Amino acid sequence: MKTLASSVFFFVLCSLALCQLKKDRKCLREKVITFPELSTSNWVKLHPNESMDLSAITVCLRFYTELMSADPCFFSLATPSYTKDFSLRWLSVSKKYEMTIHSSQVQFDGLAFNNNQWMSVCATWDAKNGLAQMFVNEVASIKKAVGPKVSFKGDPVITLGQYQTEYDGGFQHTNIFTGFLADVHVHGQTLTTRQIKTYMEAKSKYKLGDYINWHNLMYTTAGSAQVEEKHHVTFYTKEEQQ
Repeated sequence: MKTLASSVFFFVLCSLALCQLKKDRKCLREKVITFPELSTSNWVKLHPNESMDLSAITVCLRFYTELMSADPCFFSLATPSYTKDFSLRWLSVSKKYEMTIHSSQVQFDGLAFNNNQWMSVCATWDAKNGLAQMFVNEVASIKKAVGPKVSFKGDPVITLGQYQTEYDGGFQHTNIFTGFLADVHVHGQTLTTRQIKTYMEAKSKYKLGDYINWHNLMYTTAGSAQVEEKHHVTFYTKEEQQ
């Protein structure tokens, strides 16, 4: 009888846990995350459903900022194997975007970075050939070799607005992002240029992330980072501007 009672109790606890997971998962389609101040205490962590085992990756996001730190980081992913497994940041002195793959860095020149304007960014990398590429507002970079040709594996710590130098933390003041972040999607493959173009144009039917999906997201906020309605700023497509 005790065994049956214990089983029922365990089942109830599991059911409550699953319900809580579903309750915490939210659609942020019409929202932005605001990072309002320069503090290493402000960050947002994204929680995927499963550990990573990806032989290719595409990360897409939109940001809106007035540059305040030297090298602001938009997206940082750490695993037990690599504390800097994948990251995207802007280097203000050299005026280049930097992508980190398995702790190796590559920089992309000639791509736009405009204060107080929405910037759409996608970054791709494939373990088969080790080639990375960036897209900013529909302009593509060349492809560059970076990192060892191995898959992303392990339990990731994914952080927005800070640059991780440790598996879970190690934030630095020079890498703090301030402004708005939105539409963060992580795909377990390299998207085609047509799919990326659809994302850049902010069309409603662009491909949603199969690993991190902004429309079905579990996340944790810290410090003054907060989720707000999109009406604080406006997304414009080319058609709407005409």
